[in-house]
Amino acid sequence: MSKIELNNLRQIYTIRNSQTRKPEEFVALEEFSLSINEGEFISIVGPSGCGKSTFLDIVSGLSKPKSGTIRIDGKLVTGPALDRGFIMQGYALFPWRTVTRNVAYGLEVKHVPKKERLEICKQYIDLVGLNGFEDRYPNELSGGMRQRVAIARSLAYDPQVLLMDEPFAAVDAQTRETLQDELLRIWEKTKKTIIFITHSIDEAVLLADRVVVMTPRPGKIKKVLDINLPRPRTAAEMRVSFDYSWVTHNIWELLQNEFDDGSVKTPLSVATPDVANEILPETQI
Repeated sequence: MSKIELNNLRQIYTIRNSQTRKPEEFVALEEFSLSINEGEFISIVGPSGCGKSTFLDIVSGLSKPKSGTIRIDGKLVTGPALDRGFIMQGYALFPWRTVTRNVAYGLEVKHVPKKERLEICKQYIDLVGLNGFEDRYPNELSGGMRQRVAIARSLAYDPQVLLMDEPFAAVDAQTRETLQDELLRIWEKTKKTIIFITHSIDEAVLLADRVVVMTPRPGKIKKVLDINLPRPRTAAEMRVSFDYSWVTHNIWELLQNEFDDGSVKTPLSVATPDVANEILPETQI
């Protein structure tokens, strides 16, 4: 049974053209349909500006699509809720709260009693390997440790779905590999349904059961690839795997290919230029 059903999502923004200063429509996402199973790890890759984060915002309930529907366990998503945890690359920790109190935030929102709250916090702080740092503040932690706190906080209140928007983009390569291995270990243990946005093909293949490859804007699904690599996985093991190299090369070719109409597609590693426009609130049109 599918955990998440995404049916024909379309997102349109009203923008002001920077040259003519006239309002016009900008299609960010179009014809986006996907079925995600319970406990599945999905990675999404595509060129900069293709609508990956727009898609994740819609699933989180932070924004509403122009058309199309999202259902989790058959229920229509109409806004944010505690059945979804959201982890961003900017950590988004409360600087005035210790590690324990940051992890406890979602539990406080759910009105979990203090004693139980502290027990749950300890469990997830242990899970992400931050024993001994319970009373530290975010400014006393490295970037990798802050991201572990963010992961622990999102897991602690037990969401059904974990949404991750390039969570390891801001850390160095060695820390990133460590966090990838940690996330795989945590996922193997918790079996959460995860949607993971990344610009890294290697990271997408390492982590996922399936990789969704998106087209440049308007963002559509170009192809969905099953990643039939054995689990458990580690970054070090995958680096020397021929099958892993073949899959990553296949995805790279998908992203390098020309459009069907003959125009040139921008490689994933090269950021596409931002739209030379401003998004306008509808009330200003």
